[in-house]
Amino acid sequence: METWNQQVGSKMILNFDEFQKANRTGGELDDIRIKNFNIFQKKGFPSKKEESWKYTDLKIILYKNLNKIKVPNNNKTSQYNSEWLLKDFQHNQIILVNGDFVSSTFSFEAKEKIKIKPLKTVLRDKKGFEKIRDFFNDQKNSLTSLNHALVHDGIFLEIEDNYSFNKPLVIYNFFDESSENKIINSKCFISLGKNSKLNMMECNKSKDSIKYFNNTIHHYSIQKNSILKKFSINKNLHKSYNYHLTSVKSYSNSIFENFLFSSESSFLKNEIHCDLLESYASCFVNGLILLNNEQHHELKTNVNHRHKYCKSSQLIKSVLLDKSNGTYQGKIYVDKDAQKTNGYQLSKALVLSENSAFNSKPELEIYADDVKCSHGSTTGIIDQNSIFYLMSRGLSKEQANKMLVEGFLSETIETITDLNIKSVISKLFIDKISKTKFEIYEH
Repeated sequence: METWNQQVGSKMILNFDEFQKANRTGGELDDIRIKNFNIFQKKGFPSKKEESWKYTDLKIILYKNLNKIKVPNNNKTSQYNSEWLLKDFQHNQIILVNGDFVSSTFSFEAKEKIKIKPLKTVLRDKKGFEKIRDFFNDQKNSLTSLNHALVHDGIFLEIEDNYSFNKPLVIYNFFDESSENKIINSKCFISLGKNSKLNMMECNKSKDSIKYFNNTIHHYSIQKNSILKKFSINKNLHKSYNYHLTSVKSYSNSIFENFLFSSESSFLKNEIHCDLLESYASCFVNGLILLNNEQHHELKTNVNHRHKYCKSSQLIKSVLLDKSNGTYQGKIYVDKDAQKTNGYQLSKALVLSENSAFNSKPELEIYADDVKCSHGSTTGIIDQNSIFYLMSRGLSKEQANKMLVEGFLSETIETITDLNIKSVISKLFIDKISKTKFEIYEH
């Protein structure tokens, strides 16, 4: 009889030798790929045995929901439906299909201030690869090792000093039928020079009922006095399984903002690591999680205060229906030299079904003595007195529930400072609320 690991392994056809042969560079990257694939083979997909995955057994989730997982051969020409692009919203764009770079358009910008390349050209160039080589030493978990071994393409974007984008940049990640039962590995490198600014929206969309596993790593470098605001939205990803790691290096007086609208995928784990490396650097993470059916989403944040006078704030609100499962693990770390730190973290969740569950693990790890840090976490249900009040004013029970959930979650959307992006996300949010059935249990 096969052991559990053998059963799982039989479904994970990671045809590494074939991939390595097709992507051989003749340089250092070849050995790095082999080393990292061996690390992944030894560890396997993450399970609850690991502390940072204690609420999620990805190995079981993939085994139960995907057929044999293969690495794409990347021979097929990538195409996308132009109807998938955002309408009535002026923006620059980068388009990826199944993790591969397809095109970029910077119609509203001074193109000489921007350097954009498909990542695969950087991986094949010896001097180019030297710029990103050290990132392949990061071993946060087995999925990062797998990404290092199997990354084929992605984005390499550099923004020069003293340049602020005139319009937002939308990074489209499209997935078509050729991604069915594939594991997609891509990376994105974005570097902002000093005194620069970029508002960026990441939009993920797939064709109906396509099942795949998307394993993505983003690296951001935000130099002195620069601002990077990132907004993540998902559309029509109901059958997809996703791991997204974001690693941020923030320098003096820089600002990093990350807003997440987490509602579509069958499985999604967002992991954000932000290092505040010099004085007056700031990090803000805000998001809403709205889940139903049997969705399983997790957000894990690590904000590391490495220097004095830095600030961070995190506000996460979650609503869970049906048999869904949500998790928020948030950690604020304060180094012994990071005096005058200001760190804030709050998670609030409404669990609206007796079959749904929410896990919260807020953490403070402080080694400095002159700091202002706080964290909090609450989990509850909708107040029945509020329901009764709204129904007494003529609303149905369904309308009352929707109004209260909308009001509860909308606080996070109010943190968005770009009005055009806020409008796009608000419309998606209202549409999601209107299509969600709120069959809520009562105590």
